[in-house]
Amino acid sequence: MRRHVEAIECHDCEDFLQLGIDAFKWLGRADRVIRSAVYRGLAEYDPSLDVALATLYAEWLRPCTFAEQWITRQEQRCFRVDNLAEFRACCEEVRAIVEANEGTLENDALVVLRDDAIDAHRKGETLELWESDQPQDA
Repeated sequence: MRRHVEAIECHDCEDFLQLGIDAFKWLGRADRVIRSAVYRGLAEYDPSLDVALATLYAEWLRPCTFAEQWITRQEQRCFRVDNLAEFRACCEEVRAIVEANEGTLENDALVVLRDDAIDAHRKGETLELWESDQPQDA
């Protein structure tokens, strides 16, 4: 009976990791949709969205320590956690995103340059990117 309870706990751990994986994928889709809408002129750029997304990614990392402890417990019991590799890949990517965002969201020269480029694009002051086989206007 004890082994059955442990197996159910392993399944619960896998479900927990899957929730994290799904949340990671949702954040990525939201990020891409927002940036695409701004690029295509369907939405105004709002720097608070960058801050919100960066905050969501940072918050996503918070339960990772708990998850790793839970994973270790399953491995010590000789259980294999099915979605472990995908979860850890998500953790790695989110850590990289959070590290890249640290210190770049407010009052940073790169942010100023990015905002200036977005404004120039909106005003039509930038050139479109052409494929090499397409004619370019002079």
